[in-house]
Amino acid sequence: MIQEDSYSRETAYMAEPPKDIEAEKAVLGSMIISEEAVSDVIDKLKFDDFYIKEHQEIFKTMVDMYRRSVKIDTLTLRTELDKNKVLQLVGGLAYLTNLSDFAIVPSNAYHYAEAVIAKSHMRKLIKEAEMIRSSAYDGRRAPEEILDQAEQRIFEIAHRTQSRDYEDINDIFIENIKDIQELEKNKGELPGITTGFKDLDKLLGGLHKTDLIILAARPGMGKTAFALNVAQNAAFAGNSVIIFSLEMANKQLGQRMLAMAASVDMENIKRGNLTMNDWESLSMTQDEFEGKKIVIDEAVNLSILEMKNKCRRLKAERGLDLVIIDYLQLMSMSGAENREKEVSALSRNIKLMAKELDCAIILLSQLSRAPESRKDHRPQLSDLRESGAIEQDADIVIFLRREDYYADEDEEGNSEISSNRSVCEVNIAKHRNGPTGTVELAWIARHTKFGNLEKVANNY
Repeated sequence: MIQEDSYSRETAYMAEPPKDIEAEKAVLGSMIISEEAVSDVIDKLKFDDFYIKEHQEIFKTMVDMYRRSVKIDTLTLRTELDKNKVLQLVGGLAYLTNLSDFAIVPSNAYHYAEAVIAKSHMRKLIKEAEMIRSSAYDGRRAPEEILDQAEQRIFEIAHRTQSRDYEDINDIFIENIKDIQELEKNKGELPGITTGFKDLDKLLGGLHKTDLIILAARPGMGKTAFALNVAQNAAFAGNSVIIFSLEMANKQLGQRMLAMAASVDMENIKRGNLTMNDWESLSMTQDEFEGKKIVIDEAVNLSILEMKNKCRRLKAERGLDLVIIDYLQLMSMSGAENREKEVSALSRNIKLMAKELDCAIILLSQLSRAPESRKDHRPQLSDLRESGAIEQDADIVIFLRREDYYADEDEEGNSEISSNRSVCEVNIAKHRNGPTGTVELAWIARHTKFGNLEKVANNY
């Protein structure tokens, strides 16, 4: 009797399947009001992931509209549902309008979809468990047959949530040989994304996809200028680039890029004190950027998930080769116990993002004050602020150091200051797949940009 009561309580508990109706409404509402939300979830969700039958019909209709390139909004969706004779079944126009109210943050559609899928998987697992139990009680099939079919069905559920994380070594070797043959065929060409700096490209072999590159320096050393230089050079070489700016507004960043590309004094641009030659240079530079694949996102309070979603959409629309994030210390992640763990989680997630998107990521980071206390002011890996995980996750760590940055404080006490104060030392302190070393670039302060030393010497 006790066993029967226990069984009754268990079946009563299981009679209410796991579901998240609000998440279902939120993802459908997001799809109705945001085209970006549709592209975020269309390949992730299946209609039977929804618990509510009405939601299944709405989702199926939107998928059909998307594939026929029909714009999705409340009115066009109503028309399609009416055409399919299911409009009243799903609650009519009033219900569709109500769905939009649940999409508080449409950019979180991917997150809503994950919640819907999680409940769907739980329901499917319960269903499979009930079938196993029923077959076992029935006793007409051999245990081996029940186990075999159960294993296959559970594997199918797991397959949707697990990416393939292994590959036969022979298949890997085949891809390796193809890559080597391609490199041999293009001998002399840079294998990775160019930085535009000859000596740096020679040392790194360019920037490679899936790599996380940490660009670190003290504030005011020129991290953003360096990153913008690389972005411009990579884009002009035919690569697709996105810059996430957590500190500067889009117009400010654009102004800096315009000044450096046109070689017009930044101060003159700020004051509007421009000559005819300046205007001509700015106009020519604007024309040169036409058609170049480079976008800027003013990423204030942007989560890693939102950043990844934007990158995924850009990659689908026009390809994506290089991501620049300016900068780590302005980023945050909810749920971390302290700042060190938060930074560790951020760097790890950004590295995973580089692998998932198959692109190179340059992550700017500030250094601690430790270099100030050294006579030569040279940064070390231990100077990376707030977490040792940054060094661990990075494939490449680049430090910038300019002597002119410390000139005022050192002028009286340090006689070893270089006479050439326009030189920047670029130190490759870590290079997971290649050599480390130091190269020198020219720093052109009035244009807030870097350049190859030989080229600058010839132009001045």
